[in-house]
Amino acid sequence: MKTSYRCTIALVVLTALQAAVTAAPPVPENLPRPDGKPGDATKPVKVYILAGQSNMVGMGNISGAKNVYTGVYLSSDPAIPNGPFQIYRVGNYKVSRLSVYLPDGKPTDKPIGEGLIEVPQHGVYQLHCGFSESSFCVMHLDGKEVYRREQGSEPVKQDVTLKPGKRYTFKISGFKGAPPRFWMQKTDLLGNGDLEAVSKREGKFPWLVDEDGNWTIRKDVYFQEARLAKDGKGSPLSATSNGKSIGPELGFGHVLGAFHDEQVLLIKTAQGNRSLGFDFRPPSSGRTDPGNKFESAEYGLMVEGVRKTLDNIEKVVPGYKGQGYEIAGFVWFQGHKDSFSEELITKYEENLVNLINDVRKEFKTPKLPAVVATVGFGGHRMQDKFLRILKAQMAVGDPKRHSEYAGTVASVDTRNFWREVDESPKNQDYHYNRNAETYMLIGDALGRAMVGLLGGKVEPLAQAPRPARVAGQQAAELSEEEKAAAQKALRPVIMEGIAQAYIANRRYNASLLSEAGGQRPERANQFLRGAMYGLIKCCHAAGIHDYDWHDFGPDLSKAQWDYFSFDPPETLPFEKGNRYRKVTYPEGMASWFASEFDAGKAGWKKGLQPFGQLDGKVAPLSETCTAPFCRCGDKPGTLWEKEVLLVHGTVDLPPLKKGHRYRIVVGGSAHVNSGEGYAIYVNGKLLAESKTGVAVRQGGQPRGAHIYSDFLDEFKGGKVALAATSFLRYSHPRRGIQPPRGHFSLRIEEQKLPPVAAASGK
Repeated sequence: MKTSYRCTIALVVLTALQAAVTAAPPVPENLPRPDGKPGDATKPVKVYILAGQSNMVGMGNISGAKNVYTGVYLSSDPAIPNGPFQIYRVGNYKVSRLSVYLPDGKPTDKPIGEGLIEVPQHGVYQLHCGFSESSFCVMHLDGKEVYRREQGSEPVKQDVTLKPGKRYTFKISGFKGAPPRFWMQKTDLLGNGDLEAVSKREGKFPWLVDEDGNWTIRKDVYFQEARLAKDGKGSPLSATSNGKSIGPELGFGHVLGAFHDEQVLLIKTAQGNRSLGFDFRPPSSGRTDPGNKFESAEYGLMVEGVRKTLDNIEKVVPGYKGQGYEIAGFVWFQGHKDSFSEELITKYEENLVNLINDVRKEFKTPKLPAVVATVGFGGHRMQDKFLRILKAQMAVGDPKRHSEYAGTVASVDTRNFWREVDESPKNQDYHYNRNAETYMLIGDALGRAMVGLLGGKVEPLAQAPRPARVAGQQAAELSEEEKAAAQKALRPVIMEGIAQAYIANRRYNASLLSEAGGQRPERANQFLRGAMYGLIKCCHAAGIHDYDWHDFGPDLSKAQWDYFSFDPPETLPFEKGNRYRKVTYPEGMASWFASEFDAGKAGWKKGLQPFGQLDGKVAPLSETCTAPFCRCGDKPGTLWEKEVLLVHGTVDLPPLKKGHRYRIVVGGSAHVNSGEGYAIYVNGKLLAESKTGVAVRQGGQPRGAHIYSDFLDEFKGGKVALAATSFLRYSHPRRGIQPPRGHFSLRIEEQKLPPVAAASGK
């Protein structure tokens, strides 16, 4: 009787309400801040049902977003390649062409020293000009000096805050040695796309934030998550009503709160990973599997959640005075799960029509206004399966296709609300990259569509123009000339921006200076890629190969080495992996590594490296390996007969160069579960030792030893005695015991130190 009484009241006032709506002022583009007053408790509460799957649950981050890029750069050079690129260990970067205009406002790709620029994203920027070819340069932006580079001095840069959609005048003077190109670095790499960034930093949706910078609270709109808050109290609508994320309810609730004088109740009943055609399957669609308890279960839970909430409306709506309620609208936001079934895609329009009709029957509201948000994953570059769902959703709101819904059902195309990864908290397309602006825009659009169905007037919420992105659009493959031009255009950004930032990074700076100075680290590492490797990768990205490693001294593969192999008395089961261990050497070989050791007297053989075997045969360890530091694809020069290998030889080396560093590379053991441990001696002194092979996630990098400053004196005489040992391998962790295998070589390499060496004073 309680529910019936409330519905009777709603029907009586419906005609009067429609007349009042016609005279109401339109909902403005920019909503007013909530005034803190409760809604009119003398009129029935306006109830809206919000249903769907995870995007209706709400996946828009409120805070905590991190920028997906290590750095963001804009360049005036038209040859700059648009898009993200990654440099190993250094980070993932975004570069794009800067919009440059002539003084008369016309776009140009010509180098100019005076004109206008426009940035694509709000933020703090530093401008850079006068590249390494230039000795003096000054740049002004809107009459303010933002960059100065005096001859022989480091540039002085000023942070500037720029907004999209506005053109700023610039002027470059004193430019020498190069065309007046310039680039910009975005320095405030705060997270993008969460509600904190969108509202408090960028100033969008100002009605969400009060004068003190706190989230506003609507005391005339109440929110209840029917699936979670069982018989509990409702929450006045605010940014945090839904927990740590928002859904469409926030934008929707603010629009309806601004429209209605009455109290408004939003009942959300949504669940992630649920389909319309199965989980939410409406009764009118019939059952496909009557014995399956999960089919249509979500539909039942949705109805149950709404009824339980309304039965406890006194607890949910503060200040409720028994004035009754009116179920005023139904909101649907779903579609992802159905896209994975051809049958559900085909039946989506029919099922959605049945859903709207069945909800109306359930709550005895034959003309209940309903608004549908389409899927919008990828925006206008949407996959075909989602596009088919979208078309079905749009069809339901099209009066030409469904005349019975004219004036009572509306569909909202959400594709324009899509935001790319680089402007979002996360790379998660099925949750709209967790972009809070997307969820706000969808909710706002649904709210304004609902007001229109109720007979009210609305002003559309204006949006800044978005880049046109067409499905299937793909840039043509660059020619070799275009690739070279792009790399040249990137060079100032990489070398004067990314590389310098990498050098200055606290995480890498100490290691870079230590490596450049040849200092031995506290903890030895068998792998030779340190912090310097990241800096070299920066150089490679810029097309600079001056700092690559090169062979040093004679070709050691052509040298005759003394060698000996034996099976030690300290045996291990063949299934044992790491076989490097202390062993008893044959008689007379205890000092096999000493520079004065007489290998001939000890009965050793002579042979060419690499030393190796594969199941007793002289064969490459791998037919596919092409890594220059490994070379296990080379055919061994000498058969490695038994488990332990000992090698010894004297190398005649040229003088070591200042401004360079050196290393000894162990070849043939860079792959996971391939090589074993090793030891390297220089003039009888232990240079490096590894007691293990290459574990999972450690492969594909050189092994060996750097020649640190404490060993440099061993190389002053020119002739150097090298000795090394390693072990065959007999097993694989997944395949078990396998035929013996091994591949071993030594190579000396040198590297010219990159500019960090000069910075370190070395």
